[in-house]
Amino acid sequence: MSFYIIPLLAVGVLAQSSPVVPNPSPTVLQQCAASMNGQPPSQTPTDWKWNGVVRRYYVAAEQVEWDYAPTGWDNWLGIPMELSPRAQFSGQLKYRTKWEKALYRGYTDASFSEYTPQPPWQGTQGPTIRSEVNDLIEIMFVNKLDKYYATIHSMGLEYSKGQGEGADYPNNTAPGENVVLTPSNAVPPLDLGAAPGDCVVYKWMVNPGAGPNFGEPAKVHSYHSYIALQQDTDAGLIGPQIVYAPGKMNETMANYREIPFLFMIYDEADSWLSGANAAKLQRAGSGQSSGVQGGMSTTQSRTSAASTSSAILNQTAPTASRQSDYPHGQPNEWQQDQWQRRPPQGSHHHRRQEGGPPAGAQSIPPINTESLFAGNVSVWKPQVTNLAGAGQFMGAPNFFTINGYIFGNNPTFEMCQDDKVIWYVNAYGSASHVFHMHGNGFSWDGGSYPAIEIGPGVGRTLYMKATGVGKWQVVCHVAAHMTLGMVANYQVWSTGQCPLSALG
Repeated sequence: MSFYIIPLLAVGVLAQSSPVVPNPSPTVLQQCAASMNGQPPSQTPTDWKWNGVVRRYYVAAEQVEWDYAPTGWDNWLGIPMELSPRAQFSGQLKYRTKWEKALYRGYTDASFSEYTPQPPWQGTQGPTIRSEVNDLIEIMFVNKLDKYYATIHSMGLEYSKGQGEGADYPNNTAPGENVVLTPSNAVPPLDLGAAPGDCVVYKWMVNPGAGPNFGEPAKVHSYHSYIALQQDTDAGLIGPQIVYAPGKMNETMANYREIPFLFMIYDEADSWLSGANAAKLQRAGSGQSSGVQGGMSTTQSRTSAASTSSAILNQTAPTASRQSDYPHGQPNEWQQDQWQRRPPQGSHHHRRQEGGPPAGAQSIPPINTESLFAGNVSVWKPQVTNLAGAGQFMGAPNFFTINGYIFGNNPTFEMCQDDKVIWYVNAYGSASHVFHMHGNGFSWDGGSYPAIEIGPGVGRTLYMKATGVGKWQVVCHVAAHMTLGMVANYQVWSTGQCPLSALG
């Protein structure tokens, strides 16, 4: 049997600060770590033949302050963000670009005392969980959130009902039967579990069907929280998972530039941190300190490249739950003219462009989170707790992001000329996207493409040879999504001038 604790990452990683969120007690961590015993569940799928390898990861859900535009510039127009007509039109500047998010963050071991390094361009995505076909993955997961439930649910790998699904729904044979879910299907937060949150171990089995296509070295999957899927992912709980062909993980990591890439429209009104963001902005508007720690977002090492326009950015949040006539708050005169030409809020066409709640939905009505029903409390309470946190800031904007950044604010994806590159592209939310890069093409499933559509919950593994030198855009080619900020940059350095370590 082989054990691997894997902070395996690409070169150019970002050193993270020490954790600021308190851990569960040492007793809770020790009891949880004891479940990392290197053994598969008692029942395993018939198509999985364990190779004896165990890959171990340590992941927490944490609240951090995230900046969608840390450079302070619209790097598509090449001007300060507060002057950008596109950013103004989108409504993304009204309440600034720093928002409270719930993000997955990786740790080096079961003490949860040191973050794993992460590439700076990985952004809001959680740590990359890597494995080979027929491996066993063990994930020690701690919920460090103070109010909301969270899990880790795999999109693509196999698991048992008791130790790996990470999904909150009734596991009964008929309606009306009372169900008591295990904590792994709804991990409690600080004020409901072991302070400051509970800890569970997930065990995933990497079956051959989750592996790469014949002749390819790797395939992308993803993971996310599955309490209230829409609200959990709008809060930020999404991460990448990569499966390699047997014996190919180290070889692939050594010979390819690997880029986990996420299309996501974050609807801040639908996040269960909407109330926290509204309250924070209200305090800021009244001169009070928010008292919120910055966590480990990349904003810690960045400062704004331009001063903030008080006319646009120095806004306070509306009262929690207050409805707005406009999806992004009160527009200026230029925006008013543009909004009149757009489909009404809640229409099918509008929601298809914007993502977010289903057509016609404006907010979630008040929910009884304490005594909704006498039975199935372990099922409904986590869900309604997370649902009730949404809709508390209906003037909040949507952020059209690549890896959590808008308008080219991502730390640039880098590669050398003639490098082999794998783009691990996932899409989440309620809208489809189109991956397209300038300057170079890519292949997928044996064919060459200039662009490819990716629907919500879908991952595509795209292979590229970086032949075209220069700094190029990589975008969502849905026109409305580009206009609203879904644009990033990548750099292909010429031979002999590349600052990156050579592959191989």
